Amino acid sequence: MPILYRKKLIYDMDKGREKVTEQNNEAVVYNINKDYRIVRIKGNKCSLFFKNRQNQLLATLEGCREVFSQVLIPENGELSDLEKGYLVSFIRAKKCSISKDVANVLGVSTIKYLDGREEYLSEKQLKRKIASGIDFAKVYVVKLSARSIRIPAGTRDCSYVLSNAKVSRIIIDEDCSINLDLRDNQNIDSLIIGERFSGTVNLSRTTVASIFIANNCRCNLSISDSKKCFNLQIADIYSGNLSISNSCLYALGIGYYSYADIMLSNNILKKDIVVGDSFRGVFYATNQSVDVLKIGDDCKGTVKVNNYNNMLGVRKLAIGDDFGGSLNITGDDSIETLEIGRKMSGKVDASFSGSLRNVTIGKYYSGNMIFDESSIEHIEVAYGASGILSLEKCKKFGLLQATEDNNLIIKNCCGEIITNKYQGNVFYSFDKNNFELIKEPFYKKIYNTIYERFIE
Repeated sequence: MPILYRKKLIYDMDKGREKVTEQNNEAVVYNINKDYRIVRIKGNKCSLFFKNRQNQLLATLEGCREVFSQVLIPENGELSDLEKGYLVSFIRAKKCSISKDVANVLGVSTIKYLDGREEYLSEKQLKRKIASGIDFAKVYVVKLSARSIRIPAGTRDCSYVLSNAKVSRIIIDEDCSINLDLRDNQNIDSLIIGERFSGTVNLSRTTVASIFIANNCRCNLSISDSKKCFNLQIADIYSGNLSISNSCLYALGIGYYSYADIMLSNNILKKDIVVGDSFRGVFYATNQSVDVLKIGDDCKGTVKVNNYNNMLGVRKLAIGDDFGGSLNITGDDSIETLEIGRKMSGKVDASFSGSLRNVTIGKYYSGNMIFDESSIEHIEVAYGASGILSLEKCKKFGLLQATEDNNLIIKNCCGEIITNKYQGNVFYSFDKNNFELIKEPFYKKIYNTIYERFIE
């Protein structure tokens, strides 16, 4: 019995040409051209077979309800770019959807709009689309090679997945609201974010070496297990969440009036950490290997530093004038020197600090500092002091130096506080022998000896 054919026309949206579809009793055949066709076997609604002129199977598209989840290629087989293009054209014409795995095989990037539309773009098409601006969509990049890409100003509610992009520099212009996923990208070198940015950026396990975030940005930035030692500079009025862990930083600087939540853990820094004036956020650092942590004037935020290894960690913590926030270094085993500027009215809890030796407090101190059971040895307070100093069970405590007009409240349960006045200063100690150092310090003796030899 002869096979009866019924012809049907479909429209190719990419080429603008009509294609012939053949249907028989056993299969539906979509003729792409004289060399290629796609066959659907009746009774099998979840598979499409891509064949050449010789009826050789090149690939199988698996999926139901016009959503293809995978592409199966016969062993030792490979699709050419032309053949991939034919499949993509068919998918577009039939208005089908494909998964990320299928997009990877076919070498096309996907744009999924919030209204449900989907686009599948070649590398050239994607570059043009990004340059013109993509709003209210999620962009999954499969293939993109460029020295740099620029996301235009005003881009709204767009997510970019750029893990596979071979791009060394990304520039985000001002007033953008986007999410940027660069995890595991081994090509990115620098990221520049313009003013008034709002969104999230993930740079974990990347080769990024330079990050700059401009003024007035609300950015949730995550970096873990960096592949290079990077420089991170954030300008003024920064908010959001900054999380950096298990990474190497060349330097970290944050500008004026930041009210971000900052969490640093298990990082190595070649230069200082600098937080600008008027910090209002939360700064938490654990196991940082850095010589100096500097926090600017007028800090009203919360700062907590805790390092468990006395071989690594923050050696010196310096806080500027008008500190009115909260500092917690309880149990820290790395900070040796603590310096706080003038008009300090905040609270410092340094109890059980195992490496703290020297503390310097500026003029007009009126705060509350707790050094209970720490290794503190020497404290120097400038004139106008009227705050609280708690020194309970400080076995290594040597001297507390203040001016004679101070109104300090000194808490101590280890014995009688001994005082001695010398050259307008008053010295507090638990041990009379400590006062011998006051009258003529060892460095003055060495200086006098050298001076006398020079005169002779």
